[in-house]
Order: sequence, then structure tokens, then C-alpha cells
Amino acid sequence: MCDTPNITRLSYRMSTFTDPIDIINDRDVRFFFDLAMQNPFELYKLYVIQESDVGSSGLSCLNNLKAPDLNIPLKESFDILNDECPNLENNYEKSLTSHNQSGSSSIVFDAGHIFNNKEEMKLELGKKALLEHFEFKVDRSSKTRYEVSCLGDGCEWRFKAHAIPCGNLWFVKHMNDSHTCSKTQTHPHFRQANPKVLGHFLKEQLKDSGRIYRAKEIVKDFRQRFEVEITNLQAWRGKSYALELLQGTTRDSFAELPIYCYNLKLANPGSVTHILVDEQSRFEMVFVALGAAIRSFMLNLRPVVIIDAAHLKGEFKGTLFLAVGMDGNNQILPLAYGIGKSEDGESWTWFLSKLRDCVGEIADMAIISDRANSIHVGVRNVFPRVYHGLCCRHLMMNLRLPSSKKKEYEALWWKTCKSYRMSDFTESFNALCLAVPRIRQVLTNIGFGRWARAHCPGNRYHYMTSNSAESINSLSRFSRKMPITQLIEFFRESVQKWFYDRRLQGMQESHSLTQWAQKKILKKIEGSRTWTVAGIRVNSFVVDDGGKRGVVDLSNRSCSCRVWQIFGRT
Repeated sequence: MCDTPNITRLSYRMSTFTDPIDIINDRDVRFFFDLAMQNPFELYKLYVIQESDVGSSGLSCLNNLKAPDLNIPLKESFDILNDECPNLENNYEKSLTSHNQSGSSSIVFDAGHIFNNKEEMKLELGKKALLEHFEFKVDRSSKTRYEVSCLGDGCEWRFKAHAIPCGNLWFVKHMNDSHTCSKTQTHPHFRQANPKVLGHFLKEQLKDSGRIYRAKEIVKDFRQRFEVEITNLQAWRGKSYALELLQGTTRDSFAELPIYCYNLKLANPGSVTHILVDEQSRFEMVFVALGAAIRSFMLNLRPVVIIDAAHLKGEFKGTLFLAVGMDGNNQILPLAYGIGKSEDGESWTWFLSKLRDCVGEIADMAIISDRANSIHVGVRNVFPRVYHGLCCRHLMMNLRLPSSKKKEYEALWWKTCKSYRMSDFTESFNALCLAVPRIRQVLTNIGFGRWARAHCPGNRYHYMTSNSAESINSLSRFSRKMPITQLIEFFRESVQKWFYDRRLQGMQESHSLTQWAQKKILKKIEGSRTWTVAGIRVNSFVVDDGGKRGVVDLSNRSCSCRVWQIFGRT
């Protein structure tokens, strides 16, 4: 086809941003010209790659072509190409280099430069204006033409582009890149700082989902970096668009949810997912429980489930439902999580029913939560025979203890909640009610067994609050801004990382106690140094801690102080 020697590659590009398409045989040539005949010839760039004797390569235009028998005026067509683009090689390399250096101080578009679509062209122009500190106005915008000029009075900067027929491509017809105005002025409310342009520059800063990047900080950064002024509203819209580029839209995320759940179960055996929809197939709730977490709870964890809910912060203003368990090292493990429209009795009933399908009804199981009526309804509907304890901290906040001696009253409250002996509870409770008489009837109506350790009919071990679930909610405070699939994926990644880290920790501490257990034992040893112990019979001892006495029976694994029964055997 070509008299040029040492040709190793013949290819063409639809634009400077697309990959080259190789021409290998007559069929490829026919395809190229069928495509080229429908559009202006000057818009296609045809190149040959030549290998020199030393192995280096070069890029050049085609000359002296010999046409195969395709019934197409191949020679004439290539002459037109070469006449229209005499500096094709230099223009191509210059355009491509200037585009790839978008982080530099300027972007250059030569005549013939091709954009994939009009939106890309407008974005690149906006980036150029932001980097070079000038504003432009749109003189003409239609389906076939786009012309802009510098906003400065009398400035000769111009940009003109035309659309390529039968496609979305646009090419630069003319551009005068010389400004005759001053570009040193800092413009208030920079007009080219639209969400797409700002979002392009904010993507990198927002890849860390844990970063708090406020609008006023974005305004300050753009003032220092680009010497332009943008408003808080522009900054917020740009940030929203950047997050959309990184995470996808909320609508797309909901559409991907069934596929995500399906693949999640394939990749994690034993995992359970459920999606609840209404009569019109609109989303209502989703439930996710990872197989590894469920197996760990059934085989290794204490039979205590701590549940809580938190509001979502993204475009979808829903509710996150959470159930966590605790292992022997006092470490938190999310058992199940779900997302719904609101926190009500019906939502909690559905969520807890799916959790029951995963773990069943375990003997001596306990559920800890705050005093929300919706949770109470859900627990009674799904786990009627399970002990349901209240978070003592939430209950204390609801009591609104007087602020005059708040610390003193709070200390007395916690002493009442955590008492093991009935005598200790009665003493502390009466003292608290004497100081704040109005709370006696409230706590009596709630029931001592739901918040006081001494009256607990079940076994809540030493978990007197729902802080474990609150900790996970705090961990996800930034992720709760994400679309739904991204939020679910955050929990999966977190659980996977924790399993890996704890497996390594277990291998390193296989022959010794964990750090948490060591600290607990050392604290007990230090606290018992002054105790006196006297035997009364075989495996029975009287222990005096300096304040009260207890009888320890090692045979029955019991103590009259009730600490061992409630906490020690865990």
C-alpha cells in the first residue's frame, strides 16, 4: 500500500483521545474509507509507524500510497488528508501533550483538535479558564456550532468548534489563544466554576471518604491554588459532583443493589441478603448478614446482641439498622446491618425476623438497646422469650438529672445500675430517689429488671450500654453519606479487615493472653492484694475485701456477692 520503507504499523485515530485503530488488510482499509466518506476528511488522522535501523520509531503522514482494488480513489483521498493537515504529526503530539498535562498552568487546543462530545469540550474549556484565570462568554451554541470569547473588554481570545455530522464528535475550527486583556484580576463568583469543572479538581481530595472537606475550605483552597473566587454554593455543588464521579449516583446504586447482593453471597458462603420492595417493586429495606460473622456468633461469641439505628446523611434520607455481637476479648463484630426508609416498629420487626432466621432462638440470649418504642415492638414480635435490656446511658439521659449536682447524681446512678448485691442496689437506689424524687415512679414503671444488674432475670453479662453499636455508627459516620451499595461495601470491607487482623493477632498470641485480658487480670490482682481469705470447708472460702464479705464455693462455681455468676463465668 505504501512506498515508505520500514513500516511496522499503519493506524488511524478517531480523535486524539482514542486508541489507534490498526489497518492490517484490505477489509480494514474498506472499513476506514466507508467511515471517512460520511464525514469531512480532515477530521481523521492517519499515521504510519516507521522503525529506523537502530530500532527507534517515528510518526509521520502517509505519502505515495498505492491503492488496492477497492474501487475507491485512495490516492486522491490521502492527498486531501495531507493537504488539510500538513503538520499532522506535530499538531497531534502537541494536542495530546497539552491535554495530558491538565494539571499544568495551561491547556492548548489547536485547530483540528477533536473532542468526544460537546460536554467534554465544555469541561476542557472550563478547566482551561480556571487554570489560566480568565472568564469567557458563550457567543453561539447550537447542535452544530459552539463559539466563545473572553469576557474581558476588547480581548481577542476566541474559540470556535463545529460538530462532525453523523456522530457526537466535535472539532476545533479556529482558536486564537492570545489574550489582549489583563488576566490578573480575581473575579468574584467565577462563572466557569460549574460543578463539573470543580468536581474534576476535587476528585483526588475526596477519595479519602473519611476526610471532612467543607465548602469554606474548598473556597479557600481554590483562592490559593487558582487565584479565583468561588462561592460556598459553587463549592458545595462541585463537591457533590466529585462524590458522584467517585461513588456513582444514588439512583444507579439502588439499581445495582440486587446484583451486588447476588455477588456478595457468591463470594462469601453462608451470607444472607434480603431486599424488601412494595407492590410497585420500589425499594423498602435491605438486610445483609455475612456468613463469617454469623458463624462466629453461633460458635464463639457470647449470646448477646446489641442493636441500634442511625440516620443516613446522603441524598437518600433513610435509616441504618445495626446488630453487633461481642467476642471474648471485648471486641465488636457487626452481625447484620440493614437500610430502610424509617425507624418504626414494622421496620425493626422485619429486620429482626431476618436476623432470627440467621441465628435462631438461642437459649439465654439477651438483646440490649435504647428505650425506643419501635425497637421494643420489634423485639416483642420476633423474640418474645428473649431478655430485652435497656441501655443505662440512654435511660440516664432520658431521666434528665438536675444539672446542679450532675456529676454526683450520675455517679450514684451508675452505682445503682451496676450493683451486684440486692442490698447494694437498694441502698444506692434509695439514695438516688431521695436526691431526685421524681425518678422513682418512672424507673419503677420501666421495671428494675430491664436496667438494674441486680434485678436482671437474664444474663446481659457486663454490657450495661449500647455503646458497642454506637461505636460502629460513629465509625460509619462518613460512609453513611455514600450511596447504598457503597455503604454496604464499607461494612463488608471493615469486617474482612477485622477478621484478618484478629487472625494475625491470634497467631501471635496463641500461647498467651491477649492484651485486653492481661490488663483485666492485672487490675483484679492489684485490687485484691489487701483481701483476706479463710477456708471454711473443702473448696469453700470466706473472702473479706475490707468492706464486705463473700462466701466462695469453688465446687458450685458461685459467690455470695454474685459477681462470678453474672460476670466472672463469661
